[in-house]
Amino acid sequence: MIRIIENSTLEFAENLAKLEKTLFSTAWDRDTINDKINRGEFLYWVYEQDDKIVGYLAIQKTLNDLHILGIGVLKDYRNQSIARNLTEKLISYFEISQFEKILLEVRESNEPAMNLYQSFGFKQYGVRKNYYVNEDAKLFQREKIYA
Repeated sequence: MIRIIENSTLEFAENLAKLEKTLFSTAWDRDTINDKINRGEFLYWVYEQDDKIVGYLAIQKTLNDLHILGIGVLKDYRNQSIARNLTEKLISYFEISQFEKILLEVRESNEPAMNLYQSFGFKQYGVRKNYYVNEDAKLFQREKIYA
């Protein structure tokens, strides 16, 4: 089940911080996550299974854009379309929002992530040198399509 997180408690933010630390070498701390969710700057979608959060997608809202901060799924739950389902929720949110673009960085070695983003219409527009330790990031964006 996917839930959108627009309000947080310190306990819930602690769970999100632990999940991020499990998945990535860098992560937001509990207090930052809690504060930014409750101020409306961050928005999380969480995928819950077996009574725990097994995946998430986090964005930061800026004036005109949404910036994907992270998307991740615990190893034992991968290859079940969880990341795809979370991204679908983001795209649905984006399409009815006032935001003009979704931006993100992805490790140049992360082919599965790039394939996922490209399947949703994201286009590469640049490279950020040494964004990650000893690795460049490819920059992707998806712009709103106006009919």
